[in-house]
Amino acid sequence: MSAFRHFPTGTRIPDNPHAVIVSLPTFADVVGYEERRPETMDAVRTGYPRFLQHPYVTAVARHLFLASKLPTRALFPVASAEVARRVAALAGAQDWGVVESDGWALLHTSPTDPATAARAGKIIQHTGVAVSSRQAEDWLLARGLPLPALTPIAPFERAATAVVPAATPSAAANADVAAANAERIAAEIVTVLAPLLAPAGAADVLLCRSGMNAFYAAFEAIRALQLPRGRTRWLHLGWLYTDTTEILRKCLGTDESFDFLPDVLDKAAVEKFFADNAGKVAAVVTETPTNPLVRTPDMAWLSALARQHGAVCVADPSISGLVNVNLVPFADVLVTSLTKYAGNGGDVMAGALVVNPAAPDAAALLSAARLARSPAYWRDLARLAEEMTEMTTVAARINENTGRLSAWLGKHPAVRRVLRADDGGASAANYAAIARGAGRPGCMLTIELNIPPARFYDRIRCAKGPSFGTGFTIVSPYIYMAHYELVGDAAQRRYLLDCGIDPELIRVSVGAEDYTEIEAVFAEALA
Repeated sequence: MSAFRHFPTGTRIPDNPHAVIVSLPTFADVVGYEERRPETMDAVRTGYPRFLQHPYVTAVARHLFLASKLPTRALFPVASAEVARRVAALAGAQDWGVVESDGWALLHTSPTDPATAARAGKIIQHTGVAVSSRQAEDWLLARGLPLPALTPIAPFERAATAVVPAATPSAAANADVAAANAERIAAEIVTVLAPLLAPAGAADVLLCRSGMNAFYAAFEAIRALQLPRGRTRWLHLGWLYTDTTEILRKCLGTDESFDFLPDVLDKAAVEKFFADNAGKVAAVVTETPTNPLVRTPDMAWLSALARQHGAVCVADPSISGLVNVNLVPFADVLVTSLTKYAGNGGDVMAGALVVNPAAPDAAALLSAARLARSPAYWRDLARLAEEMTEMTTVAARINENTGRLSAWLGKHPAVRRVLRADDGGASAANYAAIARGAGRPGCMLTIELNIPPARFYDRIRCAKGPSFGTGFTIVSPYIYMAHYELVGDAAQRRYLLDCGIDPELIRVSVGAEDYTEIEAVFAEALA
């Protein structure tokens, strides 16, 4: 069967219990998902793991909840007891507790304080610290418990009774085996990544359970270094991914703050920020290129400016991927999602944090980040190692297809504008300075249409949902999916436009399929 078809609402893509993509094939489905409408959520069995808890993880929480004889509580399975304590503190929880099990932990909060529970859930989403579906799967199987059908998630509080076997010696031994496996496979992955991370070496790389967890670990490491120096100001340069912004918004202390400059090419504004906050800037954070405008700042200039002012330069190359850009020399700390490009099958979550050994305080940053990160589960690392064997080949096909599709879309009368990382004036020159050669734009195209976006979106026959950087093409109405709170209000829509963002834009993650098939489905949808 062709990869280009309509996938029903809620379909896992790929057809795998651990898929990170859920099909939202119509604009109505996207709205229903964002608003959690029953008619949509009844069909959605799994989703992007940081946004929707997997049924296996829900089952683990229920079983441990019942075995621990807890009263009715809001339950959050997270990477460790230390993570649980950190989430509780950031959520401002007063009534909370932790139950540990085989290396992970169950945070529980009062069901009579839904606001705190909601904050805790969001902190877990932003920081990427949840238990993975493979980790939950192993926990259930080690106890002889059945894996739940991949059905819609029910509230934890409705779990009534269940017989929960006690943890067995073999299950405890599995935790030790898991730790040993994780260390071994992580070393293999870092060895494969090493040629893409110079001048960093293997000792400068930390693998995390998601790209957002890598950013969170960097964020806490920088705070540990800079707060004692009285550096409390952060610069948010360019439109950043929603959870990056939310970490800055929710996890900075009361005496810390961040400023947002939307235009990555406005050097005068950046220089003014540093001059106005001399001696106070902790860090500058940027995506390189940005999402969804695929614009690239002058990274050599930015990193030099940050160092001149004692600030840490943090860069995220997730949009184009490590395989296409060489960013470590132009950043003090690099954070990236390995769910994209490296995990090109679309069924694993992982991230990497890299400290440039030439950065000021490199050793201190790395040490603090190691304490703040949540390592990936060993089976997730094993799956990532499998998929990475095709990373270079898949990326090459994606790059070729992106270039061809971009040129074709740019001439189509239904398309008003096409944005691409290596095409766009000064930004293109900046991208060329970090690219690993010509013809490496990465997977992302952003298109603005002369026809109703909903009509195009509903018609196109391909995967439609969150994520990018997979071997198959994915389309999404990005602002609706990532910043839904901004599209329904006239003032917020004007704000988006002032930032250069069309609320109705369509983000395309070009895949590695046969190009003629890709062009055909776009031609059909744009007709």
